[in-house]
Amino acid sequence: MHKSFVDSRAADLFNRSFDRRHFVSAFAALAAIAALPRAARAAKKFEGQTVVFASWGGSFQDAQKVAFCSPFAQETGATVVQAGPVNLAQLRTMLGSGTPTWDVVDVGIDFFYSAAADKLLDTIDTSIVDVKHIDPRYLHENGVGDIVWSYNLGYSKSVYTEAHRPRSWADLFDLKEFPGRRMIRDRVTPMLEVALLADGVSPDKVYPIDVDRAFRKLDTIKKQSVFWSSNSQSQQLLVDGEATMGVIINGRLFDAVQKGANLGIEWNQHIQSFDYLIVPKNVKNRTLAMALINQSTLPEAQAKVANLMALAPTNPDAFKYIDETVKPWLTTNPAFAGMGIPLDQGYWQDHLKPLTERWEQWKLS
Repeated sequence: MHKSFVDSRAADLFNRSFDRRHFVSAFAALAAIAALPRAARAAKKFEGQTVVFASWGGSFQDAQKVAFCSPFAQETGATVVQAGPVNLAQLRTMLGSGTPTWDVVDVGIDFFYSAAADKLLDTIDTSIVDVKHIDPRYLHENGVGDIVWSYNLGYSKSVYTEAHRPRSWADLFDLKEFPGRRMIRDRVTPMLEVALLADGVSPDKVYPIDVDRAFRKLDTIKKQSVFWSSNSQSQQLLVDGEATMGVIINGRLFDAVQKGANLGIEWNQHIQSFDYLIVPKNVKNRTLAMALINQSTLPEAQAKVANLMALAPTNPDAFKYIDETVKPWLTTNPAFAGMGIPLDQGYWQDHLKPLTERWEQWKLS
């Protein structure tokens, strides 16, 4: 029964004289409204309102649109406008302006901790966002993790055979045993961690980072490396054969392999990270923004992203809805999780700015 009809019918009953028969009829009408499924009663909760969702574009944002934004719009009546791809310099300027035009933004932990430290982000409203089922490792007072992913060693199966292929970060730096052009991320994270692991530092000793040692190790492959600045670029470098191996996000390898690329992934020493969904301070649609983030915490929503992009959920209940063929590509798969190390968020919150400056200087040296 349409809600507007039920509402008008109840009002009509109450406007009549309140004899016992009419009172019972009115009470029954209200009871019928209360008995409607919650989703039906809330279906138009945000009718006529608009929220802007900004992310990284491409297939990732397409997956978020399908998993988070479209169901939210359908269930609440809100209009969800897609924005992006995120440019971190533009985003910081927007946050600093005090008049942000993006309501919900997907950001990596390096940018997140910088923005949080500068008090540019709103506090997550847990009266709207149900965080009880989210792994606590992916929660912060200013953000909710929506995906978990990892930096892996990816390689070309056309160049390296199963019997003779790279199996650790040390092999990435071994140009004699594994000749070929390398690719590395054009960011200080996770390249310093990669360099130290390749140089023999045990995972539990990576932090605090021995910066001089890491850059010395990076020097050994600098001339044989191409730097990538976007995830799509890293994928294309391997697919086109511009590099034979290198640092790449697990989901990008999954996507390339699904499209027919002859590439392999190594889980040994992978470096785990995740994205936060954040709400800038002073957004006009705060309640709507928080409600959209709540949509992203649902297990079915996170499973949709995993099935499309091989990006692991922050809600463990999502695994019930994830395809068996996808689970082997997910960072939080129990078979792989113990083989990796997480980026130390606290370390990077304190050191990102100065080490990013040093990274830029190193590239030019």
